[in-house]
Amino acid sequence: MKRLCSLVLALALCLGLCVPAGAAEFSDVPGAHTFHDAVVWCSGQSIVNGYEDNTFRPANTVSRSNFTVMLSRAFFAADIEKYKNPIYISSGTFWANYQAMMANQALNNTSFADDTDNVQEMSRSISRYDMAQLITNIMTRQGFPASSSDKSAAIAKITDYNNIPSQYRDAVANVYALGIITGYSDGSFSGEVTMNRGQAAVVIYRMMQYSGNSGGNITNPDPKTPAEPETPSKPSQPEQTGKTLANGKPVTEANILELLSELQAKYPEHTSFVNGYRDGIKSYDVLKATNQYKVTGSNLSASTHSGCGGWAALVSDYIFGQTGFPARKIATADARPGDIGISLDGNGKATHIFIITSRAQHNDECQWTEFDGTDATDMTTADHTYEIVWDIEHADWDDPQPGDWTVDVWTRYPN
Repeated sequence: MKRLCSLVLALALCLGLCVPAGAAEFSDVPGAHTFHDAVVWCSGQSIVNGYEDNTFRPANTVSRSNFTVMLSRAFFAADIEKYKNPIYISSGTFWANYQAMMANQALNNTSFADDTDNVQEMSRSISRYDMAQLITNIMTRQGFPASSSDKSAAIAKITDYNNIPSQYRDAVANVYALGIITGYSDGSFSGEVTMNRGQAAVVIYRMMQYSGNSGGNITNPDPKTPAEPETPSKPSQPEQTGKTLANGKPVTEANILELLSELQAKYPEHTSFVNGYRDGIKSYDVLKATNQYKVTGSNLSASTHSGCGGWAALVSDYIFGQTGFPARKIATADARPGDIGISLDGNGKATHIFIITSRAQHNDECQWTEFDGTDATDMTTADHTYEIVWDIEHADWDDPQPGDWTVDVWTRYPN
């Protein structure tokens, strides 16, 4: 079976979920299109609709919210009706869909199971890991899980299985064994990447091969005729992941340095940075990095609204956007411009947050690393302002002495 590929988040899908198409056939999904059969079938069942201009836009990408709504329409249509009352409708357009999924335990073990009331979180692109979990939850509830022997055989084929987070391993093995979502040409599953609308239709089409109905009112498609996606090539460079920076350019170090230069021109040395500058807007991917640490003398995590944390969040969002590039911890020697540096005291508590601007020196033999960064420092307590300083030197990250301060590095570059 050919394999599914994945791209990046496109919030415009919410329109595609809500606007009925003029016909089951779409101008941009002709009969010879890879996704044609699955798209037409799913559209005919009102699982996902097209746009007012009679296009389907199969390359548009899928958010957590989008895919959750599609699945609820396909498998829990009757339950959606139960939750269509003023209380739930007032909570959000798709609240009834989320409730139907939760009532059937379909959101269990996903990374966003507790975030259905958070528009920002639900608008993030859904990972293949979470898709695998959603599909497994539904297929198991429908009575169609993969057998233990089939899952064992699948595991033997997944080259990056040992790198898959433990919470998703069974789900990945299950969907791989069922042939609903498989791997890349190199055998890896690469669960951190995402999928598009056409591929989402194919996944649901395949699921229906096994289950055959949605509340008893959807006809089981011919199991011999699902639309098969082309075999993808696994991205080898960040600029090939399909993700782009906040300015629309590919994710490269050169393009990130260009954005840092723009910021330095916009916020010259010694510019004042005032508490509340971000107007209470959370930088979710930066927040997830800083939330790993407590601040010295406090049980609170570092702020991403003001001070050094607020400045770091502003810079990071200027480069990568507010969401879509999850932060992950890396070795200090692997740090690059645009990464987040968190200085820690001898007890591992956060003392300072900054954005790395350049690598000054790295001696492999001595494991001595030196980077330059941009900070918001020198607080004036009277008006709670900070001074922005560029190219502050941060050295000796890789060889800390007991009790010394250290630096943890978090990146938002794609894997």
